[in-house]
Amino acid sequence: MNCGTKILAADPNPLPGAVQGISLRPSAAEATGMSASVTDFDWSTTPLGPLVLWSPALRIAVDMLLLSPFPCALAWGPELTVIHNEGYKQLLAEETDFQGCRFEQLWAHAWDSLGAAVFMALEGRGSLLADAPLPIAHPGSATTVWFTGCLSPLHDDRRTIAGFLHTLIETTASVETTRRWRELAQSFEARLEHHLSHSTSTWQLSPDLMLTLDKDLQVRMANPTWHNALGWPADGTPEYPLPELFHPADRTEAELMLSTLLQGAQTVAFDGRVRHHDGHYCWFRWHGTCEQDVPTLVGRDISEERQAVQRLAQAAVEESQRMDSMVKVAGGLGHEMNNVLSGVSSSLELLDRRLAQGRLENLASYVAIAREATSRAIGLTHNLLAFARSQPLSPNVLDIKHLLESVTPLLQQTLGSGMRLHWHMDQAPWPVRLDPDLLRNALMHLCRNARDACLGQGNVSIRIANERVEGVSEYSAQWVAGDHVVLQVEDDGHGMSPDDVARAFEPFFTSKPLGQGAGLGLPMVHGFVQQSSGQIWIESQQGQGTRVVLMFPRCHESLPEPLAGMDAQVQGGRLLLVDDETSLRGVMKEALVEHGFEVCAVADANSALAEYRHNGPFELVVTDIGLPGGFSGRQVARALRLINPEQKIMFITGFNDDPEQQALLDEPGTDLLLKPFSLVTLVERIQRLLQA
Repeated sequence: MNCGTKILAADPNPLPGAVQGISLRPSAAEATGMSASVTDFDWSTTPLGPLVLWSPALRIAVDMLLLSPFPCALAWGPELTVIHNEGYKQLLAEETDFQGCRFEQLWAHAWDSLGAAVFMALEGRGSLLADAPLPIAHPGSATTVWFTGCLSPLHDDRRTIAGFLHTLIETTASVETTRRWRELAQSFEARLEHHLSHSTSTWQLSPDLMLTLDKDLQVRMANPTWHNALGWPADGTPEYPLPELFHPADRTEAELMLSTLLQGAQTVAFDGRVRHHDGHYCWFRWHGTCEQDVPTLVGRDISEERQAVQRLAQAAVEESQRMDSMVKVAGGLGHEMNNVLSGVSSSLELLDRRLAQGRLENLASYVAIAREATSRAIGLTHNLLAFARSQPLSPNVLDIKHLLESVTPLLQQTLGSGMRLHWHMDQAPWPVRLDPDLLRNALMHLCRNARDACLGQGNVSIRIANERVEGVSEYSAQWVAGDHVVLQVEDDGHGMSPDDVARAFEPFFTSKPLGQGAGLGLPMVHGFVQQSSGQIWIESQQGQGTRVVLMFPRCHESLPEPLAGMDAQVQGGRLLLVDDETSLRGVMKEALVEHGFEVCAVADANSALAEYRHNGPFELVVTDIGLPGGFSGRQVARALRLINPEQKIMFITGFNDDPEQQALLDEPGTDLLLKPFSLVTLVERIQRLLQA
């Protein structure tokens, strides 16, 4: 496979103006061997050109290649021209030199297994091929050799992908050893299977699930029902011990039964859910025995007996009855708004009176009272919007298990020192598409309710599990069959009466004493779940605790890569602010100027476009969606992005019920801030968007 012509060593006196960098010429002690295979080759016949004209990036890559103790080859340039060290050539057992070849020509016989990794490297993604078989071509024959290798992308002087480094280590010996051990293990299992198949013919014919375990509770053997009912391969076992395949709510009882079984004691049958191969759970009634130190389990499928359809239908009926009338909603809203507005009005009245009298004492306390009341009003409107399913969402594909683990300290703080928080996690919950901030807020509301129900002393259990809804009845037509992730928050408090459960999601309804609850926590959670295409219901009995169940549809998208950490806070920058409310526009501008921003503030869309054309560019445009003159903030954004497609834009609005508006938020460099908001929140959201 000679792809080039050998000539004498490269010219020791490079051409004038040639790029100087790391020298590729070997020392006198290295005049032979792998260095010579590079320096003595006539590279002028290849797309790389003469060696003395190589770029610094290529010279550095070749020096790394020649100094590496591993067999390596460099593929460089659009033609993927090969530069290799001696170890690479010896590993491939080539009798002729292949310096200067095209990489795909060298590996044409193995392109089916190697081609995908090559394209990944050219896209800037490295790849590792562990114990991969690669055919090595010899004259008149081909031999399959096992390698562990990697392809690492390399950049040129302009920081673009110019090629990749191919490193190989032969692992044929270790692969053969592993294969021999596997054959021995399979031989033992075959003898065991032969013994059991002769002991009872029901092993193969029984419709019940039959398993044999080892001392570590791993599944050693399973009858065909293992595959037919649960989807696990008939010739393979899961990588988890059997207890980890049980539903989190049933796992403790399963572990107790298996522990009793291993000790040789009599076990009692129990009902438990086991994970299907594709992630949902199936109900089985389990019996166990242990003979000749071989634990055996028999499980009968009882899924039809435990279908959740009746529970879902009851929840749908309760949801249809949760509202009495809009009069109660309006009355509750008026009562709450009167409370917060009274605090604001009274504080401002005293503040005005003291300023008129020239008395400056206690002014800060009046401002604090007004700010606290205003904060309550903001929370009230946001909860109402969530209940009305008009809260703007920023849904992402989430690993819900990871998110809940990260929020554990906050939930524990919400519960207080007298409450104990217990987690029961599914081994691998399916991804969901949710707004992480609103999910955290919903959990905090539920934990706060649980704490109050337990009077600050008790237990809260949070469970996550995959659930498959096989079908729906005529009473629950709105429930969607399919895969869901179920989140349960359960407490051991005083419980709820049937009437309270039926009205729990009604706005402004609360069973707490006067002044201790506004009755918007559970309606907010309900609105968020419904807006996220999920379902929610409550299971409770007086004196026996309460369980709130949230069910979200499974998301089939891939989880995103973790984001890098944010930089330090953004200071300064040019902003274009568009809002027709004069007072609000003025205070926003003043707050932003205090934080170092240069702000150009206008009142309508036409003025915004004129300022953008004549005084741009702006790092960020902040615009109200509802603007006067028949030209909305959304239309402003589209016009500006025709000028600059990468323009970052933050919308502000008081209501979000437009699907087109929600779709606009999915565009990169876009955010939405819901009125009313604090000036601190405005500055923080602007800084975060500028850092993105």
